[in-house]
Amino acid sequence: MGRKGEPKLLDPRIALAIGLDPKTMLPVKYGTSDPVQLKTNIKRALRIMDEQDAVNKGKWYNIPTNITSQDLERMLYYKYQLCLFYAKELQEWYILPFTLASKDDGALDLYGRYKYIKPIPWVGSATEEKKGEKKHNPTPIEAYLSNLRLRVVYAPLVEVKPEDLYECAVIIQDYTPQLDNKNGEPRFSINDCIIDVMSEIIPMMRTSMMLSTGIKGVRVNDEDQKAEVIAGSYQIMNAALTGIGWIPITSSIEFQELTQTATGKIEDYMLALQSLDNFRLSMYGIDNGGLFEKKAHTLQSEADVNGGPVGLVQQDYISIRQNACTIANSIWGLGLWYEPSETITKADMNGDGVMYDRNDGDTSGYDAGDTYGGEDNEV
Repeated sequence: MGRKGEPKLLDPRIALAIGLDPKTMLPVKYGTSDPVQLKTNIKRALRIMDEQDAVNKGKWYNIPTNITSQDLERMLYYKYQLCLFYAKELQEWYILPFTLASKDDGALDLYGRYKYIKPIPWVGSATEEKKGEKKHNPTPIEAYLSNLRLRVVYAPLVEVKPEDLYECAVIIQDYTPQLDNKNGEPRFSINDCIIDVMSEIIPMMRTSMMLSTGIKGVRVNDEDQKAEVIAGSYQIMNAALTGIGWIPITSSIEFQELTQTATGKIEDYMLALQSLDNFRLSMYGIDNGGLFEKKAHTLQSEADVNGGPVGLVQQDYISIRQNACTIANSIWGLGLWYEPSETITKADMNGDGVMYDRNDGDTSGYDAGDTYGGEDNEV
């Protein structure tokens, strides 16, 4: 039972069977959807766009393991830092997240960095557990990683010892760390608050548009009249594609009190969304229109000033990746390298006649050892 004297169906399947919405107890065609769902779906779309910007703002060349440039950047997007190493027993290269290996002999060096690390699988177990299985038996790879202890190299090696090829690891970070230089917050977590605010603007704009269509409140005497008003309002919404035409009211609120609220201009919502998106792009070092864009014609000099100093942000993520490549090449001679995307630099860097990163199946990009790697070291 609901209210006193008001019957209530306990099983929602019964309501659906007779054509009623279990939440509103109105006919299904008049049933309402979750108003928060619009924001949730928009945020999901913005999250995908943010990840696409992150993983395609640059390209890796000569990755020794069987992952693509987008895969490596996606891992950095969600983990902040990874480690590159060669597993001698498995005869495979790996780029994986890691954790502190041991507190013995001092966990950190004088600069607060990890001395030794232990690689871990990307997400949980390397194999899926069967339903009802109580204990997971580690795979040979998991067992191998659990006992692995690697020494981290933070500068290019001038002289490489044979044991360095199998006992060393190079850390690849997404951006320069702050005070605690051994850990950092993943980019997806940092940008979540910006994406959350952006996802609210379009629903607010929609509400403003709906309110500007002349929504009215209708006072009713009982629940039966309320259902009739809701049914009528959905007929208006289906006809005008704007929203509910009347709002049923059972309180003492007067009609005039509902129509005094002023709404913002639609263009103001879009300008706010554009400014937030420009702020998000600036965090990746991607050129944009700046936090404030004039509505009128903007001179090129004004646009350059509004765009902000994104070049230094771009230089940060490029330098930290290229530094990791230089260290790895000094140990293993891989020819590993990273370059910003041509769509970011607005320059045809490889001379193929187009300003985008063509994926033609050739991932070599640069000759190992000729420019970046030094002499090749056979592993």
